Amino acid sequence: MQIKKVLVPVDFSPQSTLAVNNGVALARKFGAKLTLLHVVEPPGALLHTLHLYTAPTQADRAETERMEQAEKKLPLLVAPEDQDDLNVTFIIRSGRAEHEIKTVAAEEDADVVVMGTQGRSLLGRLFIGSVALALLRTLGIPVFTVCHVSRPLEFKRILYATDFGPNSDKGLQIAFDMAAQTGATLIVAHTMDKRPSMTYETPEVHELFDHQRTEDLKNANKKFDEFKDEGTRRNMSVECVLAEGDAPQTLVRIADENEADFMIIGLRKQGVVARALLGSVAEPVIRAGHVAVLSIPIDTMVFAEEAKKDRKYA
Repeated sequence: MQIKKVLVPVDFSPQSTLAVNNGVALARKFGAKLTLLHVVEPPGALLHTLHLYTAPTQADRAETERMEQAEKKLPLLVAPEDQDDLNVTFIIRSGRAEHEIKTVAAEEDADVVVMGTQGRSLLGRLFIGSVALALLRTLGIPVFTVCHVSRPLEFKRILYATDFGPNSDKGLQIAFDMAAQTGATLIVAHTMDKRPSMTYETPEVHELFDHQRTEDLKNANKKFDEFKDEGTRRNMSVECVLAEGDAPQTLVRIADENEADFMIIGLRKQGVVARALLGSVAEPVIRAGHVAVLSIPIDTMVFAEEAKKDRKYA
């Protein structure tokens, strides 16, 4: 994963300010171009939704004022020394936030989008429940979400959460690359469900569960040995953590106990559109975690790689 262009959507909430700080840190670490985007949603559309009437000239005037205010406020989010050192661009757009963020991400050829996840829209909705969640589900590039983070982003310890599922090695390679590029220690975590308590469990069921449990443990330890060997080959530090419990809660705990700077999670599709891990793991971790989360759209990236190979040999 090459991070050459970082896009940060801003709604001027405290969470989006945190996102800017993380975007600056990423841009500095990888020598990337930094773009800050603010989207002004036309007030006329909101008033229409609320069944209120406003003259077109009033709506146009309000939108113009908000865009002028954004032009003044947006550069203030980046310290003068960062503007001097980094390649920073400021963009103001009018329209639906989700659509405009996708459009600018494509126009700027962004490698990652950095977002605060609790900024509120005009209707008071949590950002993770609207724009950020929609982008996590549909955007074809990694999304770096910042929720309850308060300390500066560092690159000392990166946590990668894996379920050993299809194409999970793609996310792992990204984690390895990022850790290698930044000199960070890579922590690979895998969670297993606790043994369910069954009141009327037969000896056969007990034996079957224990057999499967033994096989899962063997597989996890085998994978961990492979990860450590890869770390040795790359001359980097790799730590592995195997834990039992509810996956989101356990991953949040592992991140805290291991003082991870941020967590990497791979997203895969379920059906045609929705990404399966959003509902079960990624979204709860993003909401509850105390570290930023880099969500990797594994299926999209694998598809892009295969398409690139097809074009090469066509």
